[in-house]
This record gives sequence, structure tokens and C-alpha cells, in this order.
Amino acid sequence: MFTSVSMPQQDRTGEVVGDRYRLVELLDSGGQGHVYRASDTHTNDVVAIKILKNELTKDAEWRERMFREARALTLLAGAATVQIHAQTATNDGALCLVMEYLKGADLEDTLRRHEHEGVQFDPHRLVRMLNPIVRTLALAHSHRILHRDVKPGNIFVLDDGGVRLLDFGFAKFLELQTMTRSGFVAGSPSYLAPEVWAGQSDLDCRIDVYGLGAVIFRALAGQPPFSGPLPTLLTQATSGPRPSLSKYRPDLPAGIDAWVAEALAIEREARFGSVDALWDAFLTLVGPG
Repeated sequence: MFTSVSMPQQDRTGEVVGDRYRLVELLDSGGQGHVYRASDTHTNDVVAIKILKNELTKDAEWRERMFREARALTLLAGAATVQIHAQTATNDGALCLVMEYLKGADLEDTLRRHEHEGVQFDPHRLVRMLNPIVRTLALAHSHRILHRDVKPGNIFVLDDGGVRLLDFGFAKFLELQTMTRSGFVAGSPSYLAPEVWAGQSDLDCRIDVYGLGAVIFRALAGQPPFSGPLPTLLTQATSGPRPSLSKYRPDLPAGIDAWVAEALAIEREARFGSVDALWDAFLTLVGPG
């Protein structure tokens, strides 16, 4: 699922979690916690376990965030999300999610490999790859769940050709109280909608519409729609002209830049109103996969 990384602050390799899952190898380490490959001692199956950092486990907000991630994955079971097997804790009380173990690479790594080989990404392959992601986002929105961090690094391409939408750790349930502290911005800068930069609190599904549009732009153009230091990104995203995709991909159909302008519109009222609307308009231009 992930490549091995340097040792975390607390290496738990060898521990047994929940009296069942033996931690075998650290796979990833980030701001929220660590992900391990583990063995289910009851079934011998390989699983992935996300362990919240000890200091965050003591924080009521971060505990609630992990519970909401588990709830989102449960509600979206059967879609292109990671299957969740259990919620448990380490012996010292750190919260854990036991999940499906994935083999493959995320979309960002996949795109970089193509670019290193000098190959532009085929739009029809992109359509086939993203179809399940679009359906998953639409299902999430029907449950009034916003992903809030749609980016190539959160789209995982399996070795067998399947895909998964990762990391609902910053998902927002519209019917629940907001959890984002003042001054904290959830998401990745190059894929953040203008209203997020502006600090608006009344967010809706159009933040994920923007994120998906930015992912498509990045896949086909070979770079995100906006890049640079944070002040530059802020200015570009919230007030600059919308980028031209045809500049990088003149092989794409006429009308692709108008599609980009609507997908990445500064004012959300001018943006596609749903991921389905964005996707249908894209398919009208490029055709089915």
C-alpha cells in the first residue's frame, strides 16, 4: 500500500493490537499517525492498520475525527473506498483503524512515472480510472459527506487495475458540528477551492468538484492548475485567471478550456453543481473510456 519510510517516533513493529493484529512493517508516517502492514493472527490475512499518534489520541477532536473517518468508510462500503475491518486500540490506548491492505501506487506516483518516461496520460485511461472515484464522491455527497482533500495522492491505483479513494480523515459531515479549528485549513494547497482559502464555513459538495477538476487538470497537463509558494497559490486560486489545459494538451477537444473554467470557477455558483455534472461534461468532450 505504501513504501517503507524512516522510523517513527515510536516504532510499534512486533506489537499485537486488539489481541489479534501483529504489526509487521511501518508503511507510512504522517502528521496524524502511522500506518503499518499487519498480520491477522486469526485468519493469517494481511491488513493495514492506521494508528493515531499518542498525543492526538488524548485530543477529543482527533479522536472524533478518527471515529468520523470510520463512519464515512462504513457508510461508503461497496464503493471505491478502503474496506474497514475493525476499530480497536493499542495496549497503551492509541486508537486504530484496521483496514484493507492495498498493493499498488497512488495516482501522483503513477503520473510522475509516466512523465519521467515522457508519456502523456491518456484521457480515456483517466476516464476508466476515475469513474469509480466519481461514483464514490457522488455517494458521499448523497450522505452529506464532503471529502475535502481530493488530490492525486489520495487516489490509489491498485495493481489489479482497481482504484480507491483514500483518507477520509478530514471528511466533513454536514449534519454534524464543524471540527476544524480557527486558522486551520483542511486539504492540499494546489487542490483547495477558493472558498476554502477564503475561510468560508458554509461549504458544500462544490469543494470536491473543484478538487476533482484540479486532479483531472493535473493528470492531463502534467502539473497542477496552480503552483508555487502559498501566497502565490492563494492569489492564483482566489483571483487569478483560470489556467488553459489546451496549452499543455492541444490534442484535447475544443471546449476543454471552457470546461476547466467551470470546473475551477472562483465563485462556486459558477462552478459545476455536482461531481456528476462535472464528469458528464468531461465525458461529452473526451468520450467514454
